[in-house]
Amino acid sequence: MHYKYQVRQELRPKQLTGISEKQIAQHWTLYEGYIKNVNLLNEKLSALSEKGDFGLEFAELKRQSGFEYDGMILHEHYFAVLKSGQKPLGDEAELTKLLKKSFGGYRNWLEEFSAMGKMRGVGWVILYYDPLAQVLTNHWIGMHENGHPSGFVAILVMDVWEHAYMVDAGVEGRAPYVEAFLKNVDWPKVDRVLVDAQGSKKAPAVH
Repeated sequence: MHYKYQVRQELRPKQLTGISEKQIAQHWTLYEGYIKNVNLLNEKLSALSEKGDFGLEFAELKRQSGFEYDGMILHEHYFAVLKSGQKPLGDEAELTKLLKKSFGGYRNWLEEFSAMGKMRGVGWVILYYDPLAQVLTNHWIGMHENGHPSGFVAILVMDVWEHAYMVDAGVEGRAPYVEAFLKNVDWPKVDRVLVDAQGSKKAPAVH
């Protein structure tokens, strides 16, 4: 038996500033594909496991599952924090306080995070919370499953694969896309993810 994942329709953003509905529709289709692939992989792995067949096919499918699972999960984190009509992060937010401790302030963090988003190469830029040191750090993640710091909690996830912006801005449109993404971040929601992470040793669920 295995769990069958479903598309999280409640996470689909609408009426964003600088990111079109057509762009979101194309990106959302890709997210749906990851869910389909996760479920297909789990079906095949379950069948092989039941037969006691842990040979080459099982091994390759297990290796592939990391890419598909993280493709699904990271897209859910990405879509979950996009919302139209956003306001700047308030001084009273826990995120504001921890950004000051970790980076010297929101503006310093924003400069680094934005610069990382504009770096050459495909991948993700993720703001992580380190529960041991109780600080925030920015990380570059390449092929979905590679580069995640073990035990850290993803607080803000930005997709910078070309599929995230090509419909709107073409292959050279990453810089305006990064700016548009940050204009649509639901900061109260991101702040809640951080507060949840601070109060639990387990990663919080996508809100």
